[in-house]
Amino acid sequence: MNKKILRLMFFIIFIILGILVKNNLTSDFDLFVYNFIIKFKSDTLTSMFKIITYMGSTPFIMGLNILILMLILITKKEYLYLFPINSLLSVICNETFKTIFKRVRPSILVLLPEAGYSYPSGHTMISVLFYGTLIILINSLNIKYKKLINIFLMLIILLISISRVYLGVHYITDVIGGYLLALTVIVTKKEILK
Repeated sequence: MNKKILRLMFFIIFIILGILVKNNLTSDFDLFVYNFIIKFKSDTLTSMFKIITYMGSTPFIMGLNILILMLILITKKEYLYLFPINSLLSVICNETFKTIFKRVRPSILVLLPEAGYSYPSGHTMISVLFYGTLIILINSLNIKYKKLINIFLMLIILLISISRVYLGVHYITDVIGGYLLALTVIVTKKEILK
């Protein structure tokens, strides 16, 4: 399928989900998923998810982007600009749509204080864009253990997403929205090197 059509489909589904969220039509589904995840609550899991969620935070991703910018200066590999470009797109798009949809964060057991609106999940979106960019670049290189590294990176993305629901700072539909919007705006190596 054409990449532009696929992106348009992701964006349309994102907007439809946003309308459903805005009109409070996803609350039963959100609550069902939250109740399932929170059944596993423990001090150990809470500590683990706080660490994992930090791996999708703005300060952590910003720190990684600074390292990548230094790497660009050393190696002159222009395709590495994908990381800061995708991270910047994540912040701009996420804040724009949070302001449009203005979904209030969950009022459930909050294990980590967060401010701002809820839909779409910024941690999920930036994780998909940053770690997803890493997956794209790894797949374009000839390296050992490519599949294993990809599985590890996908697991990080998935765990960051789950951590947001577990910690009570996002609904599952916020997370899905973050995935959809990230897949809409992601820039690939082929696009940057045109």
